[in-house]
Amino acid sequence: MSWEGVFVDGDDSDTVQAVLLSEGSEVLPPLIEVLVSVRGKKSIRVVKPPGVDELWQWYEQTGSREADPSWGKIWETSRALAACILCETEEERSELGSLNVPTVLGKRIAEVGCGLGLAGLTAAVFAKSASVVFCDREPVAIHCALSSAAINGIEVVACSDLDTNGGAVKVAGALLDWAAPQELSQQVDTVIGADCLYDPDTAALLAGACRVLVRGCGSVVLCEPSKERALGCRQAFLTAAVENGASRAEVVQLPPGIDDNTCCVLVVAAWET
Repeated sequence: MSWEGVFVDGDDSDTVQAVLLSEGSEVLPPLIEVLVSVRGKKSIRVVKPPGVDELWQWYEQTGSREADPSWGKIWETSRALAACILCETEEERSELGSLNVPTVLGKRIAEVGCGLGLAGLTAAVFAKSASVVFCDREPVAIHCALSSAAINGIEVVACSDLDTNGGAVKVAGALLDWAAPQELSQQVDTVIGADCLYDPDTAALLAGACRVLVRGCGSVVLCEPSKERALGCRQAFLTAAVENGASRAEVVQLPPGIDDNTCCVLVVAAWET
């Protein structure tokens, strides 16, 4: 079966041309390359499965019925977070700055629950973050995010080889279990993520994982739907962040004009030494 041609991915607003990269194998699902627009101003090449349904079919065929295929699409919250990051390179930064939204410019970034990694890719390609580590529990998602970084001209290295001493931005990948998070080999300044708060219990675990990633000194910016996917998720994260020593934990409304999607909010937490 060929996936080459016009591509529409579920709720995505773009209808774009897809280029077939692989028909799939026992190791990797079918993969395509698409060009994703950020704010209608910049574009990023993204490697991804053709869609969630096709990814689920591949999971079934390979005996991975417990896997979650939801990472295989570009979520609106991911687009909104990418738009916020792109704003950091433009005049709208003053609006974000007035809300005291932590910056990614020149920072060491970890994207949790990265999925396809659109936000982290935007930070690496356009915001010139010092480094980006794509973190997820799904290895194939990390593979896609790193492949996207490579075809966008970003160097992919192991976490232990990340060098943030003034060189070109580099990216790496790391499996991350929120229930048993590990420190990465390098310090993280800012954790970003989109659509990560979908269950109160895991939301509390994520707050603890974020504290581990920033080693008690750094910030978190999560982009979430204005209408929670499950009631209490946001508050569970904020409460757990404070219990884990955060000096700031709040919900921030996106300023008008940042993104056409007005149905998202930013969940922000910060730890200070």
